[in-house]
Amino acid sequence: MDNFWGNFLIEIAVLIFFGMLYYFYQKRKIIHYESNKGPLIMGYLLQSCLAERGDTPEPQMDTLIEAIDDYLQNKSTNPPLALLKIYADSPLCSPELKAVIEEALSEIKS
Repeated sequence: MDNFWGNFLIEIAVLIFFGMLYYFYQKRKIIHYESNKGPLIMGYLLQSCLAERGDTPEPQMDTLIEAIDDYLQNKSTNPPLALLKIYADSPLCSPELKAVIEEALSEIKS
């Protein structure tokens, strides 16, 4: 009977050890994601803007794309949130792109 309790305690200790390792691994992944959330979201916004623009040049959209690209290339330290908000409120912005921009802005601010 002593052997049963000894094995049981060893198994519980091993499970606790691996559970703690998994907990710290997941915590590190979440912290890493939160620190890189801004550039990640801006990358998605850049792709959305480029897909929306297509081949036709559009001065307001081109300015927005350049501002987002400058932020992603570390030429600018702050994301162009004001420019995104202005473009989302303009009549040139499609409803789909407006929804994407508003969702991205709310995600960045949270």
